[in-house]
Amino acid sequence: MLLPIKPLDFEITTNDDITVAPDVKSARVLVRWKDAPIGVLAIPVVAGHVRAADVKKQTAENFPAVFLREVARRALLRGGIGEKVAISDYWHVPVPVSEGKSPEISIAVCTRDRADDLAICLEYLAAQSSEPLEVLVIDNAPATDATERLVREKFPQFRYIREDTPGLDHARNRAIREAKGEVIAFTDDDVVADRGWIAALGSAFAADPSLGLVTGFIEPAEQETPAQVWFERYGGFGRGCARHYMQLKRAAAMPWEMVGAGRLGAGANMAMRRVVFDEIGLFDPALDVGTPTRGGGDHEIFFRMLRSGWLCLYEPSAVVRHRHRRTMGELRGLLYNYGYATRCFLEREASDFPKDWLAIQRLSRWWWRHWALARWVGSAWCPDRFPGDLVKAEIKGFIDGRGGYRRARKAIVPDESARPDVFRIEPDNVSKLRKIGLVLVDVDMPLRVLHEGVQCEALDVIVCWRGRPLGRARIPTLGAPVSIWRLADMIASWFGQLIVSPRLDASLAWAEFHAELGQLLQVGDSVDPAAAEPSVSIIIATCNRPESLRRCLRSLQTLRYGGRVEIIVVDNRPAANSASTVVQEFPGVRLIAEDRPGSSCARNAGVSAANGEIIAMTDDDMEVSPDWLVRLVEPFSRADVFAVTGNTLAASLETTAERDFEKYGGFCRGFSRKEFDTPWFYQWHRRAAPTWWIGGSGNVAFRSSIFSHPEIGAFLETLGAGVPAGVGEDTMMFYQILRAGGAIIYDPGAIAWHHHRVSGGELQRQIFAYSKGHVAYHLLTYMKYRDRRALMRILVELPRSLAHRGWQRLRGRGSYPWRLLATEIGGSILGPWALWRSHCRMREIGPGRRPLKSAEEIEPAESPNIALEASP
Repeated sequence: MLLPIKPLDFEITTNDDITVAPDVKSARVLVRWKDAPIGVLAIPVVAGHVRAADVKKQTAENFPAVFLREVARRALLRGGIGEKVAISDYWHVPVPVSEGKSPEISIAVCTRDRADDLAICLEYLAAQSSEPLEVLVIDNAPATDATERLVREKFPQFRYIREDTPGLDHARNRAIREAKGEVIAFTDDDVVADRGWIAALGSAFAADPSLGLVTGFIEPAEQETPAQVWFERYGGFGRGCARHYMQLKRAAAMPWEMVGAGRLGAGANMAMRRVVFDEIGLFDPALDVGTPTRGGGDHEIFFRMLRSGWLCLYEPSAVVRHRHRRTMGELRGLLYNYGYATRCFLEREASDFPKDWLAIQRLSRWWWRHWALARWVGSAWCPDRFPGDLVKAEIKGFIDGRGGYRRARKAIVPDESARPDVFRIEPDNVSKLRKIGLVLVDVDMPLRVLHEGVQCEALDVIVCWRGRPLGRARIPTLGAPVSIWRLADMIASWFGQLIVSPRLDASLAWAEFHAELGQLLQVGDSVDPAAAEPSVSIIIATCNRPESLRRCLRSLQTLRYGGRVEIIVVDNRPAANSASTVVQEFPGVRLIAEDRPGSSCARNAGVSAANGEIIAMTDDDMEVSPDWLVRLVEPFSRADVFAVTGNTLAASLETTAERDFEKYGGFCRGFSRKEFDTPWFYQWHRRAAPTWWIGGSGNVAFRSSIFSHPEIGAFLETLGAGVPAGVGEDTMMFYQILRAGGAIIYDPGAIAWHHHRVSGGELQRQIFAYSKGHVAYHLLTYMKYRDRRALMRILVELPRSLAHRGWQRLRGRGSYPWRLLATEIGGSILGPWALWRSHCRMREIGPGRRPLKSAEEIEPAESPNIALEASP
């Protein structure tokens, strides 16, 4: 994987690029619109910058529906919908603030012997845009006085409180007893709070008195190590950028899908009204970090909040950033604790709420089937997709956690009558309420609080515009009024397309909205990545084909490129002396002899002698277009791009063999630009990633530093033309690049022409080699990386594909020749034997030359004497 990844915020109304450190390859960008989160994007770094144009382009492609909902919500809160809602009217307008009085908020930071982390946390809390009533630092069973000295010397405005009983929930309960605010917001010492965090929480509580709990968005503060990236891939803490409400009947049985309360987030970003603790009890001191149960305190309090009937809100504009565990050992330990704590949490709820026993059992079965075992099977199919030891750690924790809560409670709170977490709510008169009420809301007028909800379990809301109905939807109320903010959220989610242009049909309104959004998000490139063209080495591997080599070199004379270029011809049959004669006709072209047979050996020899920052490759039976090199090199301005492939077209289709090769599949990979990256590589869960879609080694360029990359290295010499296994070295290289976290671009504008085999015998030998190499490549990915997706390709997909071709031919729906189909089948069957032959041969002759230079040691390539036209 490409590290470090830089987490960043980007305000979508600006056009400013963001400069990052030289070692950063990509950025994790939280896109915000006047502090409202829109979405998270992976953005490549180009010439040391995260470009505004890239962020806006991806935002327009990925989040138009989020903008639609947010624009409709702001329009509704502003006072009514007119003839049309224009995005531009709200583009530079701040997020609406609740008209209600914001409650006084106490912030509680529970910490234990992490003074360095705490110092960063407190610095951000001291810089909040909305000042809290107080900040409490609860020092939980400290081993030193470092935390106390930090608070008293550097943050005297904050209150220091020492709680000697170990356990995070003990510290939280002490904070509740000490706090003076109407709302208590909790965060952790390894968290940095967004400047508007407290303001966002305050606005939410002020807008809706029915809210008892508000949780917020948790993003990573850094992604510098593999463990931190794996934690996000595992699920992380974030719950997305969509606002959502959760509420249940008071003291009613819990639906199984809400038992875990996972949609609400985590305890690192939560705030609760003080009065709710009088009803639901305090945090369970037998749970969470610092106790034998190892966690679960936050989700357990969420469970009781939902069961109490209080309205709960996930508010994404309340943003904090969490510093994940940095080492794999710490991450394994954390996931073990998560598994253990999950088991303890479920046992606790089953013990205290027997009415929910069936729901808890169903959630437990879901956890095994869809969380634990599904991830374990996925890691078994492709270990690189997710490390199996992490999944096993969580499963082991869940198994070991059996009976853990009962033991912890006996040790920590032996007297049941002294428990501070007793749930005191009994079923009330919700059942006496009317089931459904009906209310009419005209969005042409300012929204109002729906007090009708006090008398009903739910309201059917008929939404109109100037008397014309737009639709109908239901809001659960459970005896509470519906606030203006909640009503605006619901209507914007249900009828956003109709709200923005109520006179138009929904599809027309959407098209109009999408066009306006696209115009607002257009911006030109402000970074010039081509200020200095990188040096390029072009490698041509040849094997006693002098006329073909001459034709290829002539086409290279027409190249237009402004940077330095060197051309290296690697003669893979130097005894014939044919390449030497041709190269003498082209002054400046370097000739290297490699007598070890195989195209991989030849290419590795060329790479070891190359000096360019970029290494382009073509074959002696190819001709390139004048813009070929420019198009191949341009995407390397992105730091995450490791390879670029081009469009290979047929130079001639005059013979039957040439046409049959195109029926086989040819080399063209389409006429649209494509990007292949790590998410693409792992989206194929139980199928081999089709790296053969990417291109081939006859039309490709690589960043030279990848050949000394520990996870990539040189071409695998057991594959390739000229060895028993046949081809496959290029697809193996693409596989290794994607596995290492690099991106590969296919640019259809980088055109080269291939001279196909002109006789049937030559074509059959070529396809025979391709079929052997295809199977050999998959066997190697299984043997080398334990990627079981390769077995699915060899044993299921490939036989099915060949059978389908034969069936189509039998039915007269295809013209693919029988002799070529038989050749493919024979080559596929002999693939394992051919791979074994290649391994034996490589043991006999030994490895060839390898690239030894690191990226810092690469010297600028000298320009050859052959005439290259300067790029315009």
